[in-house]
Amino acid sequence: MKKATESSPRYVRVNDGIATHNSAMHAELHQRLYDLVSEPDKQKLHITEKQLKDWRALIDQELDLNRAQRSSEMTPQLQKLDDERSGLLTQLFATIRNNAHSPINTLSEPGAKLLPLVRSYKGIQKELAEAKSAHVDGLLMDLAKFSTETATLGLNVIIDALKTNNGKLGKLNTQRVMADSKRTISSMKQLRPMTDEAFYEIRSKIEGSYAFATDEADRKLLMELVDAINHMLASYSTTRKSSKVQQNIAKQMALENNHKLIDPQLPELAASAGYTPGDLTFTGHTKTVNKEMRYEVQVVSTGKKLWTRFIGAQLMFVKTKTGARGNGSAKVKPKDRKRPGGSNKPSDGKQPDGGNKPGGGAGSGGGSNPSGNGGNPSGGEGHGSATVTPKT
Repeated sequence: MKKATESSPRYVRVNDGIATHNSAMHAELHQRLYDLVSEPDKQKLHITEKQLKDWRALIDQELDLNRAQRSSEMTPQLQKLDDERSGLLTQLFATIRNNAHSPINTLSEPGAKLLPLVRSYKGIQKELAEAKSAHVDGLLMDLAKFSTETATLGLNVIIDALKTNNGKLGKLNTQRVMADSKRTISSMKQLRPMTDEAFYEIRSKIEGSYAFATDEADRKLLMELVDAINHMLASYSTTRKSSKVQQNIAKQMALENNHKLIDPQLPELAASAGYTPGDLTFTGHTKTVNKEMRYEVQVVSTGKKLWTRFIGAQLMFVKTKTGARGNGSAKVKPKDRKRPGGSNKPSDGKQPDGGNKPGGGAGSGGGSNPSGNGGNPSGGEGHGSATVTPKT
C-alpha cells in the first residue's frame, strides 16, 4: 500500500452553488451528481447504501414534480373541454343578444328577459378553469328559472351541451387533484432543500474521507471525484448565466415590440380622453388579467399612471371602479369667525379705533362689541375652532 505523500493537497472541497438553479436544472444537476458519486467504491467514500437510496428518492420526486409542472395546468383533454365550453358560452350569449334586439316581439321579449343574465356573466369565458366552472353552475341555475324563454329561443340544446361539458370538466379536474395528492411532497419549495441536504451530507463524507485517507491511490480517487463534481457544478453555473442573458434579450425584444404596438395608438387615445398630443407615454410595464394583456401608460403632465387594453384593434383605458368610501387626505381649514360688524376679513389684531374705546384691547373683533374684543371673551389672541374638510 502506497502511503499518501506531501505532494497531495491537505484537503479537498466541493464548491457551493447547487441551490441557485431553477427547478428543472436543479433536478437534472442532482441526477448528474448522483451518477458521479454512485460509481466509485462506496466504502472508500464512507457512504452508506441508505444515504444514496434516500438521495435518489428525493431526486426522483423532483423529476416527477417537474414533469407535472411542465405540463399545462390542464391536460390536453381538459383544455379541449374548456375551449368547447367557452365556445358554448359565446354562442349562448350571442343568441340571447341577437334575439333581444329582434324586431319580432315573440323573440325580443324573451330575449330581453334573459339579457340581464348575459350582462351578469359577461366575460366568464376568459376566467381560469376553476372559477369558470363555478360561474357556469350559477348560470345554469339562473337559466333554469326561465325555462319558457329558453325554450322559445331554442336555447335548450346549447344549455344541455353546456351542462354535460361542465360536468365532465368537474370529474376530470377532481381526478387530477386526487392524482396530485398522492405525491409524497407536492411543493418544490419543500422538496429542494431536502434534496440539497442529502447531497451536503454525502459531500461532507467525501471531503472527510480524503482528509483521513492514508493510501495515495484512495486520495487520488477522491481528489478526481471532487474535481469532477466541481467541474459539473461550474458547467451548470455557466449554463444558468447564459440562460439569464437569453432571458434579458427576450425581455428587451418584447419591450421593443410592445412599443411598436402601443406608441402609434397613444395620440388617438390622448385625444379621446382630452389630453394634449404627446401627453401620454408607454411605461413599458405590462400585466395579464384574466388572460388579457394590459399596458401601463403615464400622463406626462401629472405623472398619473393608467392601465390600457386593446378592444379589437383600438387601445382603450381600463375602467376602474371607485369605492364608495375613499381614503383621501384631508386638510384643516380654519373656521371663519364672523365679525359683529358683518365683515369676515381677517384681522391683524389691531382695530383702528379699538384702543380708544372702552374695553378695547388687542382683540380681533369689530367695534360694535361692547367688550371690544370681537367676540373673544378673553380679549387676547384666540385659537379658533377648526373643521376638517375632505381634500378635493
